[in-house]
Amino acid sequence: MRKITEKIAIVAQICITLIFVVTTLLYITGVIPYNEGIIDNGVFVTLLIILAITYGLLSAYIIYVNFSEYEALRQVLLFCDSESSTRANVKVVRNIVRSCDKKVNNIRVRRVKMRLDEKQGFVITLKVDVAGNELSVAIDKLRCLIADSFKNTLNLTFNSINFEIRRLKSRYTPNVERAEKLAKTLSEQRELSADIYEQPFQDNCEECEKSDGESTESEENGTETDEK
Repeated sequence: MRKITEKIAIVAQICITLIFVVTTLLYITGVIPYNEGIIDNGVFVTLLIILAITYGLLSAYIIYVNFSEYEALRQVLLFCDSESSTRANVKVVRNIVRSCDKKVNNIRVRRVKMRLDEKQGFVITLKVDVAGNELSVAIDKLRCLIADSFKNTLNLTFNSINFEIRRLKSRYTPNVERAEKLAKTLSEQRELSADIYEQPFQDNCEECEKSDGESTESEENGTETDEK
């Protein structure tokens, strides 16, 4: 469907471009005289404005379609030969994913999206709702179930299985006292590290003052010797 819409947009854009080009050429060649009041015609000006706005919208749509990397797939080609091809609809993919998430506690898949990546491989993105504290365990389990199910049912392998957490319900309560102790320890370590970094500069300054004092004394002694 998207490809058909893109083709219609390109054809419409070309037609509007031809209208502007032909109109401009007719004015330049004098076929349409400039002083006959056509520019002052409100209908003609309104038509030009509508065509200009339509041209801008079509251009923006075509640019978005061609440069967007997140084009969702409606079908997946499983295998084909010279006589036939076999495809899987996106509904089949969703049913497999949702059958997997029923086997994992505290996680539910709300949306499934597939696209092609730069290597022309399949990437699936899942928007999920998670409940509980063991987030990584639940997601890893679901990812393994999805990979195994697609491999053994459709013989389909994803280059990447991505998760987007849409909602998180967690009953974890942080330990405030422990956090305060850790914060105090970090503050002390930060002060200690600052002292360690400042110490070499202080030592260098003291050495510079000593060397300056010694050079000044030697100069004064040399001056007194010359006077004598």
